[in-house]
Amino acid sequence: MLTSRWRGAAVVAVAISMSLAAIATGPAAARPSAGPSITVTHGRTQPVFSYRDAVREHLMVQTRVDSDGDGAEDRVAVDIIRPRETERGLKVPVIMLASPYNDTVGRGFEAEKKTYAADGSPAKFPLFYDNYFVPRGYAVVDVDMTGTGRSDGCPTIGGKADVAAATSAIDWLNGRATAYRTDGSEVKATWSSGKTGMIGHSYEGTLANAVAGTGVEGLETIVPISGISSWYEFARTNGAKHWNGFGPWLAGSLDSDPPEKCQAVRDRLAAGEDDATGNYNAHWKERDYLAPPAPQVSKVRASVFAVHDLSDYNVRIDQFADWWEPLAERGVPRKLWLGRYGHTDPFDWPGRRALWVDTVHRWFDHWLYGIRNGIMDEPRVDLQSGPTTWTTQADWPARTSPSPLHPKSDGSLALRPATGTDTGSFTDL
Repeated sequence: MLTSRWRGAAVVAVAISMSLAAIATGPAAARPSAGPSITVTHGRTQPVFSYRDAVREHLMVQTRVDSDGDGAEDRVAVDIIRPRETERGLKVPVIMLASPYNDTVGRGFEAEKKTYAADGSPAKFPLFYDNYFVPRGYAVVDVDMTGTGRSDGCPTIGGKADVAAATSAIDWLNGRATAYRTDGSEVKATWSSGKTGMIGHSYEGTLANAVAGTGVEGLETIVPISGISSWYEFARTNGAKHWNGFGPWLAGSLDSDPPEKCQAVRDRLAAGEDDATGNYNAHWKERDYLAPPAPQVSKVRASVFAVHDLSDYNVRIDQFADWWEPLAERGVPRKLWLGRYGHTDPFDWPGRRALWVDTVHRWFDHWLYGIRNGIMDEPRVDLQSGPTTWTTQADWPARTSPSPLHPKSDGSLALRPATGTDTGSFTDL
């Protein structure tokens, strides 16, 4: 089962010795202003805004899909927390998490769920992003995937309706979609700079890949962690099935509505998956983010900071590798962490938490605020080479060259041919 494995703990500031990096280009950092502005030190936005006083909002954003077939286009639940200073002219970028987990399996090792105050505003956001990034001048936007949480509709397990939740939210942040308060009044994102970065683990990382594949304007970067790039290759290996009935089962586990509400959608998922043959068909093509007509890698305009585990047997490594290669071919700005901890999040990799938080902080600062902090000048790849050892590489896979191996008389292999009259053999079992 796809589950998010984050620990929802607040991250405290970690003092790390670093050289002073050049600072520039972010609108608030570059030009003095009479209004509120961010503070940048050593190439990083600083926690100068009050988390306690932050603005919290619950909205419903209009989409253009009708996933449950009720004749009305779905609206999706969007929960926002942003610095109070955005009420006084500060425009901030968004860190977005689109998730199907918010009211069922939960998120993180503690299975955290969103909670709401009596007035309907969000009281608790799962994970650490809100309490870390809001004080540093970001809005955090948590989107319930279509058919989950407080959103309308039905889950379609990688289909276009799933993807529509986050793309519609990004459109709203850029004035291209409509959102409503709980009283029915329309609300605009006047505080948004228009720039969004998506992050998330497992299904959430998958949605980041898919949304980037739409080419939606305003999505500047994504950080997909253990994300899927092709649902067919996730569910099959060269056509051989890993499961029967996976899509309908997962859709039911993510949907807290009465079962009959989305039964017709689950029936269509079962028919589309075609477990009788295991064949690739139109159902799977819609969920293939590497090829048309689904969101496709050729449309990606966002930078990509990918994270995956070489020992992940849930979302296997080919899901990352098949996505990474065409990104490289197109010259998409990218970065990569490869660990060996299974289907986990780098927040929970032993000994790497502080470095992970600092790295993803610098990544968002660079791509969403335009801060020149040197992150794109560093080695592209961090690779775990042993239980407690890491190396860096210029790219992945590393450049290699073929080396012929020659059998020896003792049955071993050598880099050089045997000499003299000895003969040897080697049997590959």
